[in-house]
Amino acid sequence: MTQHDKPQPLLRVENLAVSFDGPAGRVRAVNGVNLSIYPGQTLGVVGESGCGKSVSALSTLQLVPTPPGRFESGSIWWNPTPSSETGSSSETGSDPVSLSQPVDLLKYSEKQMQKIRGNDIAMIFQEPMTSLNPVYTVGEQILEAILLHQKVSRSEAVDIAVQALADVGIADAASRLRVYPHQMSGGMRQRVMIAMALACQPKLLLADEPTTALDVTIQAQILELLRKLQAERGMSIMLITHDLGVVAENADVVAVMYAGRVVEYGSVHDVFENPLHPYTQGLFDSMPILGSSKHRLRTIEGNVPNPADLPSGCPFHPRCRSFQGDEHCTANDPPLREITPGHWASCWHVDGHEQGKATRPDVDVVTQIHA
Repeated sequence: MTQHDKPQPLLRVENLAVSFDGPAGRVRAVNGVNLSIYPGQTLGVVGESGCGKSVSALSTLQLVPTPPGRFESGSIWWNPTPSSETGSSSETGSDPVSLSQPVDLLKYSEKQMQKIRGNDIAMIFQEPMTSLNPVYTVGEQILEAILLHQKVSRSEAVDIAVQALADVGIADAASRLRVYPHQMSGGMRQRVMIAMALACQPKLLLADEPTTALDVTIQAQILELLRKLQAERGMSIMLITHDLGVVAENADVVAVMYAGRVVEYGSVHDVFENPLHPYTQGLFDSMPILGSSKHRLRTIEGNVPNPADLPSGCPFHPRCRSFQGDEHCTANDPPLREITPGHWASCWHVDGHEQGKATRPDVDVVTQIHA
């Protein structure tokens, strides 16, 4: 396959850096993140709380509040399709965008982003009870997005909303439109959030820990629902989670984040079969394995560093098993390099890191595990 024939990513995040005002000055929550998502692909973004997963996703839709937040550097390239209307001059003002070329969402105005949010790119937030407005019915909240983005009458919008609720497995969908969020269970509210996100047939779904605070049975149902809807609609998904089991079952590609950086990136098969970064290895060692006879799980020592006071050099070195007082680790932050084809890591102790290519992570594999 020539470079010209190579499929192009739907979304490409390049060198994204986001900072926030804090008591000690500006703190970088995201520091040089690179990601790619291809059509129909699921990218799993995994890491501990505070590593920058959610901020990276929120940045895609310019939902980071500014101030206190600020986009310090980087680009988020969105590759619109010919069917998209986001680039028409009548909709975007005096700066029309060619539909055949990727556009940098970080340079879009608020008016332009309103055309993207919920229409081309939708998001499921972590906690549905705080994301749904308690004083409006479920139907009113779904209808708002439909009427904003689709040229339909109110009666047609109601039909679309009813179908959206039915698609996510909510029985008696028409009557549910008149229900308030507090009258629903956690699992039902999460289904409503998914229905809202998918009502306008987005090309990319940002799912920020969509099963948080749900019991394991409901978690399985929600994830199965997302796989089913993805297979039917061919949309891409950025799945943010701290659960490696969820990544293994649902993702094609995985990005492991630590302290605002991507420290390992590759296909799910490559990362799970051969984790390269000591942090990724630590995550796997801390998981129970069915059939194993471990007396005690091995944990990662220490705590995630404060973004306002990161260690010098590699931010993981105070917790790293491979660290033996190496000056290289304390003086220099290792870049993310392609160690083997399609598998990146940022660690001085990884075999082949010195010779690795300094390329941006980009894996176009789409498996059938979620079809």
